[in-house]
Amino acid sequence: MVLVEKEQKAGGSQMPEIRPFRGWRYNPEKTGDLARVYAPPYDVISKKEREAFYRRHAHNVIRLILGKERKGDDALHNRYTRAAKFLRDWKASRVLVREASPAVYVYAQDYREKGRVLPRMGFMAAMRLDERLVMRHENTLAKPKEDRMALLKEVKTNLSPIFGLFEDPSGGVQKRLRESMRRRPSVDVTIDGVRHRLYVEQEKGRIEKLAQAMRRKPLFIADGHHRFEVACQFRKWMRSRNPGAVSPGWDTVMTYFSDCLHNPFTIYPTHRLVRLPKEMKNPLAVLEPLGELVKVPSLAVLLVKLEKPLSGDARPYVFGVYRRKEGFFLFYLNDRVTASLRKDPVGRLEPAALHEKVLKPCFGIGAIEKSESIDFTRDPKEACDRVRKGEFDAAFFLRPTALHEMLAVAKKGLKMPQKSTYFYPKLLSGLVFHGLEEDP
Repeated sequence: MVLVEKEQKAGGSQMPEIRPFRGWRYNPEKTGDLARVYAPPYDVISKKEREAFYRRHAHNVIRLILGKERKGDDALHNRYTRAAKFLRDWKASRVLVREASPAVYVYAQDYREKGRVLPRMGFMAAMRLDERLVMRHENTLAKPKEDRMALLKEVKTNLSPIFGLFEDPSGGVQKRLRESMRRRPSVDVTIDGVRHRLYVEQEKGRIEKLAQAMRRKPLFIADGHHRFEVACQFRKWMRSRNPGAVSPGWDTVMTYFSDCLHNPFTIYPTHRLVRLPKEMKNPLAVLEPLGELVKVPSLAVLLVKLEKPLSGDARPYVFGVYRRKEGFFLFYLNDRVTASLRKDPVGRLEPAALHEKVLKPCFGIGAIEKSESIDFTRDPKEACDRVRKGEFDAAFFLRPTALHEMLAVAKKGLKMPQKSTYFYPKLLSGLVFHGLEEDP
């Protein structure tokens, strides 16, 4: 889809240009069971899980997205150069094969929530990089961007897609995707209880109709802020090395698009683990002037109270707190504190309230990127275990952020606090790769 110059100048709600591309995909004749070669995005994989993916299959995508460091690594031999070699070797041996003609990749996921099966669908295409037309809600960190840039310079391939959302009140895009899903999927695997299906759409007429249906629909990034910014940095780097190049692949980034008005989107909270100042003997006493602490008997009871997002001005801001000696508490901010919250979409968020009114003034935790006094986990049991082991002094539990809160922040051009959203299910890495130095 090419946006005409008149529309670009007019501004307003626009979608960046999207293009089909000739993706690289795993060849089941070489790999066998495809479920064994895929993995989640690199940034949700623990060291223990990385080892498991390494053992799962010799061609698991983990070797590309999150390779191991080795003793003696240097500028010429390291996990990034090894990833590039794996990629070259797998192409040469036909472990990976390239699509015969450009395609968009329709991607359906079925997952369970509270006893129901929820279907989510979207599609992957190459999105032309245009920072003006992509709405973001999250600040990024320097170290992850340095890591992804070092990898991208070596592999020159998008190994995982950006996760993007758009709003389509008419449901026209969903209709187009269902047409592509009438055939047999090219990939159909179930991993950790989630069914993943991939349909390769190469019919030019259908691709053009899909592109037309996507016009004037701004994109919101749900996951992949670091990858998007790195893609923009990589484009600049490649332009400096290839002056005068026309319509190169590195001017795009592989992106997954899904209509957030017609698909389910489960968002989990990310909980905070905190190290307290050494001189602080009773942190609960520090919290008491800010609100009410209500003792609860167990983690299970606490999580039930935090199950649903904040909704409506009348509902109090509430967090869970765990201390090894004192146990579990619900912590309600009082009216004086909540009245002093910023009134913009970020200031009203519970993660922002926790950081600005509790963690920063009470415990001195300011810039998260530079602080060793805070860590994050989505697993509440892990949070408790790490407090019991003495790694951290307290755990703070949050409710999930609502999708409409994220969209409101992005539409205002604001940024949420770090780790405010965890979208589930994650998109698989390895379903398709987008080479950035190849003809479309």
